[in-house]
Amino acid sequence: MTAERRSRPLALGDLGGRPRLSVIVRSYNRLPALAELLEALLAQDHDSFEVVVIEQTAERAPEDVARLDELARDPRIRILPHPPLGGPGARNAGVRNARGDLLVFIDDDDLPATTDWLRRHEANFADPACLGVTGRFVDDGPPYVNMARARRQVLSFNLLKWQRVYARTDQRKRVESLMGSNAAIRRFTLERFGLWDECTPIEDEPSLAYRINAGKHHDEYLLFDPEAQMIRRLDVPGGMAKRMMSGPVYAKRVFTFLHNILGHYFPIRFVLLYPAYIYFVAYHVIQWICSDSKKHQTLARRIWAVTGIVLSLLPLWAVWLAEWVIRRVRHGEPPHRPELSSHFAPGADQPLGELVEAPSRVA
Repeated sequence: MTAERRSRPLALGDLGGRPRLSVIVRSYNRLPALAELLEALLAQDHDSFEVVVIEQTAERAPEDVARLDELARDPRIRILPHPPLGGPGARNAGVRNARGDLLVFIDDDDLPATTDWLRRHEANFADPACLGVTGRFVDDGPPYVNMARARRQVLSFNLLKWQRVYARTDQRKRVESLMGSNAAIRRFTLERFGLWDECTPIEDEPSLAYRINAGKHHDEYLLFDPEAQMIRRLDVPGGMAKRMMSGPVYAKRVFTFLHNILGHYFPIRFVLLYPAYIYFVAYHVIQWICSDSKKHQTLARRIWAVTGIVLSLLPLWAVWLAEWVIRRVRHGEPPHRPELSSHFAPGADQPLGELVEAPSRVA
């Protein structure tokens, strides 16, 4: 690898008026929670940062708009309204509008756990070989049953190249992947490896990690840092409402990820292990129904939903596969590896009440 392609040291001095660090926030139908997050970010003990909000809410209560407009008077905050872009599309739009050399990501239903959250993320990039960092998630969920396994497998991929998260663990280590919130990454890393693929409605983080792992230098790495802590607010209404989906809707989203993302980056593995992926989706959706879903909170609802998935998944899979093949024949393969270019060029901020017309990127 040439010297030009290696990670540049993070600039710590004057950047000609630009902030060293850009915090990128995706927001959708959660304006009160977004205001709380912005207040917490403005309280950060850091001397050079901006906050770029990709705000996609369609219906805005006047009191929420007024509160956010008041917060946006701080020159560090830039609120950029957009129509819904989808998860990865909104993250990519934030990157394209950011001015910092270090990009930190947090979603509107999360909060930094400490006032030195930004400084803790930034400190990891004193090593030029560090390409990206994920911090620890803090929530009120039960502890991991097997903490030793969680520490060993945090942000890794299994045989099927499905991401194992375990981001509530407590040991610093080099990892294989990045999360989409409480994560920091160098702008130069995204210039080298591209942005997040937008052709999936779920699990949009691994596409970038697949490319980084395939192309990084042997001494470069991704890091899990438990000292950079973020509070997950799991019951905030709004957003994409993933936890309120039905089992079949969630299963179809996983199907789309497997065929559009994993099948693109690992085509031979995907074809050879295709029956295993069907079994995995059934197992994963049942696990999601019993642990993460807010739609199936009673035992009766869980039994009904699990029975429905077991009985319907194969016929539904056949229908989804036929639809996917027809779309592929008609439209070709969806685009991958979006470039960090001027697709969303940074411009003047606009009042929150004015919706910027931009092409929707919802998968």
